[in-house]
Amino acid sequence: MSTDLRQHPRFRVEVAAELTLGHHTVAAATQNISEGGVGLALERPLEDGAVFDLTLFLTQDGIEDPDEEPFEAKATVAWTAPSDEGNHLAGVRFGQLSPAQRQQLDRFLRALAGG
Repeated sequence: MSTDLRQHPRFRVEVAAELTLGHHTVAAATQNISEGGVGLALERPLEDGAVFDLTLFLTQDGIEDPDEEPFEAKATVAWTAPSDEGNHLAGVRFGQLSPAQRQQLDRFLRALAGG
C-alpha cells in the first residue's frame, strides 16, 4: 500500500506555463499544482536542481482570467522523468514566495477547491 507523504494537497489542473532558463524560454503545461510546487509536462528535459523563473497563466474554467496577472515565482526542479507520450515530466518546488505571491496562489487554489 502506498502512502502519499506530500506536505500540500495537489489539484489536477492544466494551465499554460513558461520557464525562463537563462536566455531561453520554454513552454510547458501543468499537470497539477499545490502550495509548494507544480508538476509540469514539457517537450525538453530539465536538469534536476535547475533553478528558473516560472510563469503560470492562471485560468478560470479553462479560460485565462483577465482580472488576474500571471503567477510568477522562482522554482527549482525536484525530479524529472520521461512521459509515456514521449515528452518530459518535472516536479518543481516554488522558491520563497512573497506575501503577494502567496495570496495570489491561495486565491487560485481556493477556486480550484470550489470555495
